[in-house]
Amino acid sequence: MTTNKHLRFWVASLLLLGGTAAVAQSPVSKGWGVGVDASRALGGHAVVQVEHAQSSEWLWHVSAGTYVGTPSGEGASWKGLKGDVLSGSVISMGSMVFPAQEHKLGAAWFLGADVTRESYRIQRESLDGQMVGASTGLLTQTREEARLIAGAQWAFGRHAAVRAHVGVGVVRDRLTSRFVGEEVNSLPMARPAGLALIWRW
Repeated sequence: MTTNKHLRFWVASLLLLGGTAAVAQSPVSKGWGVGVDASRALGGHAVVQVEHAQSSEWLWHVSAGTYVGTPSGEGASWKGLKGDVLSGSVISMGSMVFPAQEHKLGAAWFLGADVTRESYRIQRESLDGQMVGASTGLLTQTREEARLIAGAQWAFGRHAAVRAHVGVGVVRDRLTSRFVGEEVNSLPMARPAGLALIWRW
């Protein structure tokens, strides 16, 4: 099953389970939630997210996943990866605050922050590999970012929710091999947006 088919399956499943009309309720129900970060697929990752609501206004979340490749076969433009990705992983954690309990435009609005670490095992062209002193051309690229985010959540029924956000932040990008470690500063752009599909209980 392709990445696009996976995304369509999750969206359809959550809509069927939760109903098709957004309802007014507390932005966050106390308890747990699990879901997928659909926007990560554009960066090539299959990611599962787990979250816990500490109150009706505040929750924290942790997500992790593995690199599966992008739908287009091209690397995400904002990442600036320095070769062909052989394997990779991502882990992220963050929190969100819903400062206003009233709904506007059918959504509950939130502010938050998150930190992420991505690691890739990449294959460089032979010429590039010689330039950094790695005869095999195999390197590790790590990408660490910290972001501030703002977004909206739409609830479907009592359990399902769709959450979208935009983000801005800072990035530390490193390229390492057995022989060389270097900072990568060509495109220090944090992930610009996100879309999560959540099932809560």
